[in-house]
Amino acid sequence: MLGGDALGLIMVYTYVGAIAALAARWRFLRERSLQRKFIHVMVGNIALFWWVFDTRYVMALLAAAPFIPLLLLLSRKAGEGDGSTAGPKGSVLTTASHEGHQLGLVYYAISWTLLAFFAFEDLVVASVGIVCMAYGDGMGGLIGKAFGRRKLRGNKTVEGTLAVFLFSVLGIFLIINYYNLLFSLGLYGTRTIALPLSALTAVALGAYVAIVELYTPGEYDNLVIPITTALIMALAGI
Repeated sequence: MLGGDALGLIMVYTYVGAIAALAARWRFLRERSLQRKFIHVMVGNIALFWWVFDTRYVMALLAAAPFIPLLLLLSRKAGEGDGSTAGPKGSVLTTASHEGHQLGLVYYAISWTLLAFFAFEDLVVASVGIVCMAYGDGMGGLIGKAFGRRKLRGNKTVEGTLAVFLFSVLGIFLIINYYNLLFSLGLYGTRTIALPLSALTAVALGAYVAIVELYTPGEYDNLVIPITTALIMALAGI
């Protein structure tokens, strides 16, 4: 294992542990059943430092993939058939798994793993997919739940869908230019994306994410949004 891989593993598990601990202790989140959304949004920040990894195998198989079986065990699906609740009673991850869609966080971890493995050579593309899911979908759900008044489709609201669009645009624009900065500092990457193109990309993909989130059933958007968004960006050669 190379130095960057070891550092990346330490950073990922320390960060996820800190987020889980904060979600467990923050009374505001517990009382409003916002622990899952908080974790959903904040875990997206891993895209800011996963470039430190040296190999795709460590990043995908040791930093991301282990969360798939863990979250599966903590999901509602794992307890079907015997009436039990999977996972340690009262743990923040168990609570988070029960707050939202049954397998939402599991699909989240699957998306992380697939993007980390298959888009390892271009983490700008992978990170765009992640921020759409984390910030766009995550903040859209929060704002839609808190302020949504005008129904658009099913339980989706105009306010929530607009938030998905705005936070996706903001997240994409910022992450692209963050990686531009890393390139300029000689830390990561082989190219930069011009500011006008990054803005156009953010708006176009933000609109796509808002539409997909509106029409994708429940938990499946945690798979569809990041993977298809990253694929579109890669195929477009951006």
